[in-house]
Amino acid sequence: MKTKLSFQITSSVDLLNKLLQEYENFDKQHLNPRHAINCAITSWHLTDWTYHEFYSEHSAYQDEVRIKKNGQEFQLSGLKKYQNWIIKECDELKCMRFIANGSKHCVLNDESLKFETATTVGQYSTAYSRHDYEVPKFIIKINQHNSIDFEKAFLATRDFWINFLKRKENAT
Repeated sequence: MKTKLSFQITSSVDLLNKLLQEYENFDKQHLNPRHAINCAITSWHLTDWTYHEFYSEHSAYQDEVRIKKNGQEFQLSGLKKYQNWIIKECDELKCMRFIANGSKHCVLNDESLKFETATTVGQYSTAYSRHDYEVPKFIIKINQHNSIDFEKAFLATRDFWINFLKRKENAT
């Protein structure tokens, strides 16, 4: 399925190429929040694109009605089932989802989530290589005691999508 609403970006591979370009921008300005948010949003939205392009007809990812304990029905969408599966394949996508949804909606409805983003204070200035020295960088705080380096989490998702789409391309 090709989208008609995203200019000349019409496939998952096109969106992956957009993601790679966004990382090039982030790599040049690793403390620019716009570049970080764009990387997270595009990485997370690849779940929607790959679902519609490859899995929307797959029997495991069809909408279904489920019953809650109190007898109420609710709909579990095929997309949501697919997203739950893909996060199991690449756990860092969970962080990209929180950043994408948090930046889109301003707040997340699930108050049990304590994730937040921050900038660390490094021992060295940003004139030093962020890959070799402890310089200021973006992190994702999981809780009071644990955090994840945003760039490392993002790169894991980027590499996941590259390999995922290569496998899809080789399968056809």
